[in-house]
Amino acid sequence: MFGILAWAWIGNFLEGDLPHDLASPQQWIPDVLLLVASLAMFLTTWIPRLSPPAITNIGLVYEVVVSSIIPFSQYWGAFRGLSGERLSGDLVGISSVALWMLFFTVLVPAKPARALIALVLSGFAVPITIAILIAVGDAPALPTMDFVFIFVMPYVITVVVSYISARVIYGLGRDVRRAEEMGSYRLLDRIGRGGMGEVWRARHNMLARPAAIKLIRRDAPGADGPTRKAVLSRFERKAQVTASLESPHTVKLYDFGVSEDGSFYYVMELLAGEDLESLVKRCGPFPAGRVIHILRQACHSLSEAHRRGLVHRDIKPANIVLCEHAFEHDYVKILDFGLVKRALDYGGSEAITMTAANVVAGTPAYLAPEIALGRETIDGRADLYSLGCVAFRLLTGRHIFEEEGPVAMIAAHAKTAPEPPGRFTKIPIPRELDALILACLAKDPGERPATAEALSDALASIDVATPWTAEQAAAWWRENQPGSS
Repeated sequence: MFGILAWAWIGNFLEGDLPHDLASPQQWIPDVLLLVASLAMFLTTWIPRLSPPAITNIGLVYEVVVSSIIPFSQYWGAFRGLSGERLSGDLVGISSVALWMLFFTVLVPAKPARALIALVLSGFAVPITIAILIAVGDAPALPTMDFVFIFVMPYVITVVVSYISARVIYGLGRDVRRAEEMGSYRLLDRIGRGGMGEVWRARHNMLARPAAIKLIRRDAPGADGPTRKAVLSRFERKAQVTASLESPHTVKLYDFGVSEDGSFYYVMELLAGEDLESLVKRCGPFPAGRVIHILRQACHSLSEAHRRGLVHRDIKPANIVLCEHAFEHDYVKILDFGLVKRALDYGGSEAITMTAANVVAGTPAYLAPEIALGRETIDGRADLYSLGCVAFRLLTGRHIFEEEGPVAMIAAHAKTAPEPPGRFTKIPIPRELDALILACLAKDPGERPATAEALSDALASIDVATPWTAEQAAAWWRENQPGSS
């Protein structure tokens, strides 16, 4: 803006029109104000301690200031002595404020909400200026509809178009920044999205190893504000806990950190598979032999965690991925130790959870009774209860309790006795498996299998009429993996 005005004044000086431009204050005061505002904006960017968001906010103020000055420069005296009948849209045209708004939106990417506020204030500059000129008698009064059509609608349209552009440009810029800020990894494409954030397929800049990056958005519930420091501490603890686990059936975590835009992220192995919840919805219930095969691998992951005094607390089909791994099929990976808790400090003063205060941790359809009742002491047997719920879901395609609403579901887990899965499916289920799942679902943790190893051993001892073999798994994956015809 500073350069445009300087060039215009130099041109007028060379053509001899500068004295005319300086004949009245109305002609030169707006230009001087624009020069002062532009110079102030230029000098502000040189303040060393200003953060990029602060500079962007100052830029948005500059946008509004310039948008407020331009109409006075254009329209002061332009309609003097003109009758309202002669004042038409063709005569007036569109103020350069519209071009300025579009130009600024492209030039200065800002958060869409803040960009919208600046655009609305800028867009109203023209109708407010004309209203002032009408009030002081420097422009003719117009019927309301004519005023809206000539001086309001063009700028409402400009605001809408500019806002859409702001959202697109900001989103593209955010993705580019993320691609540059995730340490040594470059984001390729988004493969998942949830309430807390997104999961991206990523590639290491120097290694051939693919990876998945989970981003926890800064605006996710609890991720910002006064609790941010505590959330960051919990996020770091979650990453360290997951990285410390060595079971091949626990997802591997490579790295974690905080990006420049404040989003938490962690880098984990990229799995070639699908979570059990999606598989059950897509393919229906699993045969008993396959369920036993899956459960024993899950027990391997949980066994290590429990030996280290850790309780997952959110075992559910969506957190168990069945994948192809190193030429093996139906290979289980346990995800998201986000609610992990040390069994011995669950109720202690130093206990840290990954959830907000006074909120039950876990998923209602898979919640152990002791967690549902808010007991202060839990151990690995809470995960075995949830694993029993997973087994029920895989065998029957339904939940243990088909209650409506999370409160009713939690109450059912706390008080209602479950039915054996064999009553809800036509697929043959060995009586020993029915009984073992009911044992996992006991309300009293003391009546469940004592450990994940004990559960795995009990599963291995069940005689299945049709065991699940590697050949069956390979054939199933050829026929049923996503994208197969």
